[in-house]
Amino acid sequence: MVERLVANEKVEGSTPFARSNIVVIKSKYITLIFQKFLNDRDIQLLKKNFFYYLIFRVIRRLLSHDLIIQIYNFKVFGSINKNKTSYFLLKKCEFGDYHELNTIKKFSKKNKLILLDAGCNYGFYSFYAASLKMQNKIISLEASKNTSEEFIRNMKLNKFKNIYFMNRAVSNSDNDDIEFNESINDWESSQAHSNFEIKKINNIKSITIDTVLLKYDLNNHRILIKLDIEGNEINAIEGSLNTIKNFSPLIIMEFSKFIFNDQYKIDYLRNFLSIYDYSIYDTKNKKRNLDEVLMQLNNLRDKHQTIGNFYLIKNFSENLNIFLSDE
Repeated sequence: MVERLVANEKVEGSTPFARSNIVVIKSKYITLIFQKFLNDRDIQLLKKNFFYYLIFRVIRRLLSHDLIIQIYNFKVFGSINKNKTSYFLLKKCEFGDYHELNTIKKFSKKNKLILLDAGCNYGFYSFYAASLKMQNKIISLEASKNTSEEFIRNMKLNKFKNIYFMNRAVSNSDNDDIEFNESINDWESSQAHSNFEIKKINNIKSITIDTVLLKYDLNNHRILIKLDIEGNEINAIEGSLNTIKNFSPLIIMEFSKFIFNDQYKIDYLRNFLSIYDYSIYDTKNKKRNLDEVLMQLNNLRDKHQTIGNFYLIKNFSENLNIFLSDE
C-alpha cells in the first residue's frame, strides 16, 4: 500500500552543499481516506478551515495520486504535483476568478452561450460554463500536449456533451507548424516566449478563432472569448477579426508583460480598440484606458508578470449592458 521515494533536501542549518536523503512514503491508503473525506462536498466549503489546511499540509507529500475534487457543479482532478495549476484547488480550496465566473453566469442566464476558451489548461472555465446549462457550447483549445491530456481526463470525468476540444495553438494564421515551449510549471507554457525552465519543445499546428468558429451557428448566442495564452493574445485577436466585426464578442483577456513586450503589440491593441469601438474594463466594472494598464504593468516588480484578467467590450452594446448589470 505504500511507495518509498527518496528526496534530496537541504539539512536545516547546514552548508548549501550538505544534503540529507529523506524517505518519502507515498500511501495509497492515506490517499483513499483523504479522497473519501473530499467526496460529495464542494471543496469551497473547506476554505479557511484550519483543520483541513493542517491535515493537507501534513499528508500532501504522502498522497500517491491525483484526487477528484467537487467544485460548483462539476468535478476535476486536483493534482498532487505543485507544478500543476490544479494543485492549487487542493491547497486553497477555491479557484478564484469570481468576477469572471459570475460574468459568464450572467451571460448564460440571458441566452445560450458560446465560450471559446483559448488556453483552457485543465479546463476550469470550460467545465464551469458547460455545467451552467447543456444548451451552452464550449470550444476549448490548449496548445500543450501534456496539459491537453489533463483536460481530456477531466472531460471524461464529467461526461459533458457540450464541449469540443482541440489540441491546437491559437494564433493569427492556420496550419503553421508552431514550436511550443512546455514549462516545468504548466501555467507558464507558451508559444510566444521561453522565459521559464523549459521541460521540452513540442510542435503543434496553429489555428485562428475565425476558423474554429466557422463550423458553428453563432446566431442567437452570446459569444465570449477567453484568452490566456501567455503572450500570444494579440495574434489571437488578429485571427478573430471577422468574428469580432460580425458578432462583437466579449473578450476576457489576461494582461501580462509578455503581451506588450514590443511596441507593435501596444499599437495593435490601441488601434483595435479604436477601429472596432471596444473599451477595456477591469474586474471592478471600471473602464480603463490602455495607458493606465501599461503603467500598472510597468510598475510590477521584476518577478511578477501579470496584473490579472481584463475585459474587452464593444461600446454601447447589449454585452456591455449585461456586463454592467447587478444580476
